Amino acid sequence: MSYTINIESVIKKEASATIDIDYEIVGEEELNEYRAVLRAEKINVINIDGCIYQKNGMPFVEYEITAEFIAECARCNKETPHTITVRGEKYIAGVSEDKEESDDYYVTETEGIINISDFIREFLSLEVPLRYLCSEECKGLCPKCGKDLNDGDCSCPKKEKNPAFAVLDDFFK
Repeated sequence: MSYTINIESVIKKEASATIDIDYEIVGEEELNEYRAVLRAEKINVINIDGCIYQKNGMPFVEYEITAEFIAECARCNKETPHTITVRGEKYIAGVSEDKEESDDYYVTETEGIINISDFIREFLSLEVPLRYLCSEECKGLCPKCGKDLNDGDCSCPKKEKNPAFAVLDDFFK
């Protein structure tokens, strides 16, 4: 599903034209389109709040996007809850406007229309960590037997002998 906002009133510089943004995306079908961006097992909710108004003669957006979701820990594979919040502000420029590549502008595909789905996807993707952890202290899984080391030690030998040095075992006896 695509969420769009018509910002013509702000572009035309109508007096005190302000458009409030307040979306809550909760439907499973709508949320599924963001799973790949967040690398999440399940997304509970995505909220976007903010406003669009004129600033220095151009449309300007202030936003806060919050996503609550479940992701797998990169060390122990447990599903754990996570929250990402993105806050920012950008000028809005249409494709036809000649703007240099800049982090100050959000370029819309269609003049006067902002696709909120694309907006959310773009700005969430900038905040997604390389990997999720259940905690910074997560010990992960044993590489030999696969036991979760957060639940206690396993019975695997702690130090493996390097087979390249097996010849030296008899030397030190």
